[in-house]
Amino acid sequence: FDSSRLLIGVAVAIVCFLALVPLAMLFYSSISNARPGELGVLTLDNFARAYGARQTYTLLGNSMVYAVGTAIFSFTVGSVLAWLCARTNMPLKGLLFTLSMVPLVIPGILNTIAWLFLLSPRIGLVNKVLMPLFGLTNPPFDVYSMWGMIWVEGLLLSPLVFLMMWASFTTMDPALEDSATMSGSGIVSTFRRITLRLMLPAILSVLLIMFIRGLESFEVPALVGLPNRIFVFTSAIYVAIHDMPVDYGLAGAYSISLLAVSAVGVYLYGRATS
Repeated sequence: FDSSRLLIGVAVAIVCFLALVPLAMLFYSSISNARPGELGVLTLDNFARAYGARQTYTLLGNSMVYAVGTAIFSFTVGSVLAWLCARTNMPLKGLLFTLSMVPLVIPGILNTIAWLFLLSPRIGLVNKVLMPLFGLTNPPFDVYSMWGMIWVEGLLLSPLVFLMMWASFTTMDPALEDSATMSGSGIVSTFRRITLRLMLPAILSVLLIMFIRGLESFEVPALVGLPNRIFVFTSAIYVAIHDMPVDYGLAGAYSISLLAVSAVGVYLYGRATS
């Protein structure tokens, strides 16, 4: 028994070490003027450059709009599909359940590129079909926009919402809703006073985790946002370490900001699911 506890303790210590070392290096790069792996002078200039620039607050606003929009859109799509599968007797529910899982097996970068082929203003298939069909001079859809980013990322995350909300719908006792209906409550009233209140913890937790996932996503901001100069934290970090000259300090300061916002979201998620 003692040897088992020792092995478990060693394993936990190794995992904590592997998790903390990258965070320590990230923090060091944000307060140092040296390249990663080198010793330098500790300074707060990186944070001064990051938070003293007006573009940083535009960056924060874009990140929040993108994460909140992604969370709301993915939650709406996934919850509606989950409700149809769990709470209705619609036909072909098994097929709908299977199709809802298809995006999970497709890599995110491939899904994003596919939407570029569909909704790009220059080469998008949908635009190419609709423009001559309706006599349009400008393409009706432009995926290289904030709403395009939210659309693509929201559809990528909706299967996760579907799984979590479907589990919540199936584990909730439908007898409470039936009792409200038999007592004369209408559909809207039953949903508002029974279903919504029972589902509120699950709704809050799903929205928070989708907000965090949207905040940390990279494929969509890189492939959809960068061509139109729409920056969020993840794409700004990528540009900082790939432009010349490489600015590791600024990338570290942006990373700490992203980490702080994500940590707040994780904390709220933990409170919502407790």
